[in-house]
Amino acid sequence: MRVLLLLLSVMGLDTLAQPLFPGAQRLEAPYGVCTHITRPGFDYEIRDRELAVTHEAGIRWVRSDLDFHNAFRSPDDFNPSLFDNVLASTESHGTHLLGILTQLGRRPWDDRDYGRYLEQLARRYDGRITHWEMLNEVNLFRDTDSLCRRYIGSLRLAYETLKRINPANTVLTSGFAELPEPFVSDFSAMGGWRYCDVFNFHSYFAPEGLIPCFERLHGYMQRDGWQRPVWLTECGMHTARQENESSAFFTDFLPAALSRIGIQPDRVAVGILRDRAEGYSVLSDDEADSLLRPFFRRVVTCPPSRLASLSVSEVPVVVATREEYFPASHFPALVDYVRRGGTIVLAGGMPFYYDATTPDGTYFHRKTLGTSLYPRLHISEATQRQDPVTGITLTETPPLSGRTDENTSAYEWKPTAASPARYMGDANLAVGDSLIPLVVAGTEHLRHPIAGIYRLNSDLHGNIIFQTRMYAPISTDREAEQARRLPRTFLIAFAYGASKVFWYNLRSREDNPYYSEDCFGLLHHDFAEKPSMQAYRTLVSMCPEGSTRPVLTVSDGLYRAVWQQPDGTEVTALWSPDERQRVRIAGLRRLDILDYTGKPVPRSGSRITVGAGLVYCLRRR
Repeated sequence: MRVLLLLLSVMGLDTLAQPLFPGAQRLEAPYGVCTHITRPGFDYEIRDRELAVTHEAGIRWVRSDLDFHNAFRSPDDFNPSLFDNVLASTESHGTHLLGILTQLGRRPWDDRDYGRYLEQLARRYDGRITHWEMLNEVNLFRDTDSLCRRYIGSLRLAYETLKRINPANTVLTSGFAELPEPFVSDFSAMGGWRYCDVFNFHSYFAPEGLIPCFERLHGYMQRDGWQRPVWLTECGMHTARQENESSAFFTDFLPAALSRIGIQPDRVAVGILRDRAEGYSVLSDDEADSLLRPFFRRVVTCPPSRLASLSVSEVPVVVATREEYFPASHFPALVDYVRRGGTIVLAGGMPFYYDATTPDGTYFHRKTLGTSLYPRLHISEATQRQDPVTGITLTETPPLSGRTDENTSAYEWKPTAASPARYMGDANLAVGDSLIPLVVAGTEHLRHPIAGIYRLNSDLHGNIIFQTRMYAPISTDREAEQARRLPRTFLIAFAYGASKVFWYNLRSREDNPYYSEDCFGLLHHDFAEKPSMQAYRTLVSMCPEGSTRPVLTVSDGLYRAVWQQPDGTEVTALWSPDERQRVRIAGLRRLDILDYTGKPVPRSGSRITVGAGLVYCLRRR
């Protein structure tokens, strides 16, 4: 935990975010939420109860599908009663409906009657539905060749039809899921922007992962000479229980594996590779508290740039990766650390598969390395993949898996589609090296390590503890994490120029507590509030409509957003996503300090602790 002095000016701060898209300087009805109030069996029957919640919270926009099958049997058979009922409800609560256009049977580009459906809806709800989103996440459609070109043709049809009925109609693009490539680049280059008033996308990245999204989108606008307001009509995080979580890798398997090679965790320090300037972080402070601190004498954070000078005697173990990405520029220093006798921990997937920093950034900036770096660490992917007796080729979900006799921990997992396996081998071992399998998977006649230890005693003198388990989240308080993420997402989006942000979604169905799609809501099935609903309500009260657009600065992992409420009250929001920091604030006694759910924050003298859950500092006029 570091102590910083917070200066109430932007001088000296490393990064100053600039609004990248057209938009008002003061926020205009910026808050939205997705809810299925147009779908019977989902939220339609309880729409008024839900709309009462959003109205009370100050959320003025809801987004829901205008499913064509709920109003049409054919272009000549139009029964709009369901949508009529929904509009009556939204209007009675003073709420705007963002309607998502869908289809009836065929894709819009294959349906010569599609314009007739649009025209009937537009005439029926002229002046009542003013904003129309053309399909949901169209880039995920998998049944269409030349998808982007075909979508642009249908978007043009929708745009021209809706504008003909009423030029004041606002047309949004489909909410493109995670700014897919090359779809968005093609959309920009092919001029799809000519047929929309608002560019729209979805992101379920961690909040700070939105920053490269906005920057990349702005780059396309500059490249192709266009501008549009930008909305984020889906973002969020589910709170489903984790069937495939792998916390025990750290709390059970790792201590046992270290003891197996003569390292007693409670007597040594363990390092965590983290550099917020680069965006690389293996574990947050909160995760380290539960996964490492109970077992190790000390936990230290280490930027990858310090690996070259890191003392193996002082920090003999380093958790180097969590997933398949690693900044390759630091790989030589990591190899040198192992050469000098250090033990590294590779906690998931095929390590070093991507040259990238964060999981979010891999979508835009990653370079696929595959297993090309493996020989330098004497590790390898398993080469024999075919059962010698049956001829069956190993898959990601083999029929057999389990612990070996060398494994003194209880940790193992059965590879499934939700948490598949990768296989490691011994092809690159040098004389003196060995591979100790601790968890294996395969067939009756062929099994390979999916977790184990490389003991190196050649030109490399350290150890490598690994598991290749894919998509294995660490158990955390997901409801608390959802609440921590919510205000960070909105403030980052507003600072970079987004006009409106919609959280997905209002209420969880929770039919299956392990199914993510059932558990995205701000409310439980019975309308009990999750902490995220409290966080949303607090955000709206701290940054109400009419507030100035937040100005965001970032310095050494500390994020600071500043704005003025309509009455002139200055508000500063502070957060540090991975590393808790002790921040000294000038004039702290004259400020009101609240956490992300609106509760007072303890203070010690002139300092407060800032972490992933942001704090609001209010300076009264």
